[in-house]
Amino acid sequence: ADLLGADLRGADLRGAELRGALLIAADLRDARLARAELIGADLRDALLHGADLAEAVYLTQAQVNAATGDARTRLPRTVERPSHWS
Repeated sequence: ADLLGADLRGADLRGAELRGALLIAADLRDARLARAELIGADLRDALLHGADLAEAVYLTQAQVNAATGDARTRLPRTVERPSHWS
């Protein structure tokens, strides 16, 4: 899926198939991504502020490091909050 710069604020993306999706600079603030499959998704410069990724599938540290988020962003236990996030 080509979602470059897409406005997905507050979107309910639970269970979405986002394998290999281009989410570069997408606005995913406050989106719900439980069980969303993110293998190979490009999250460079994606806005993840307040997004719930705690149960996202195949989310990697590299993907999270390439995005921006904040203290409200929920991440899986296997992924650390990047130091550059606010």
